[in-house]
Amino acid sequence: MPYNPNAMTVDDRGFTMKMMWVGLGSSLLLLTGKIFGFYDHVEALAGGFTAGSLIGLAFIGRQDEYFQSLVYFAARWTLCVTGLWLFASIVSFTRDYVDDTVFGLVAIAATFHLAFTWARLRGY
Repeated sequence: MPYNPNAMTVDDRGFTMKMMWVGLGSSLLLLTGKIFGFYDHVEALAGGFTAGSLIGLAFIGRQDEYFQSLVYFAARWTLCVTGLWLFASIVSFTRDYVDDTVFGLVAIAATFHLAFTWARLRGY
């Protein structure tokens, strides 16, 4: 096997997986904050970690195939929830229930992290 100086190390993979746990916790904190009314208190810190974990996924080219398969699994679930949210915002009798854009974004971020964690724990 040829030497690849840009190959992912064990430490890199461990850090990436730990950051996904941080993203899960922060996205769930945002979601519960939005539901129970303490969103303004956790918005900056938890929102920053959630956004950072999602933005960092734009650069997964250096990650191994296992991590990429977890991201693809979670992305499929996230796209499904996004489509359902969009559909619910178009239909007239559900439009009043999905008018909070921030809640929708937080729910989508939590969906991604929950699906990623589910796939990781199930061994997909």
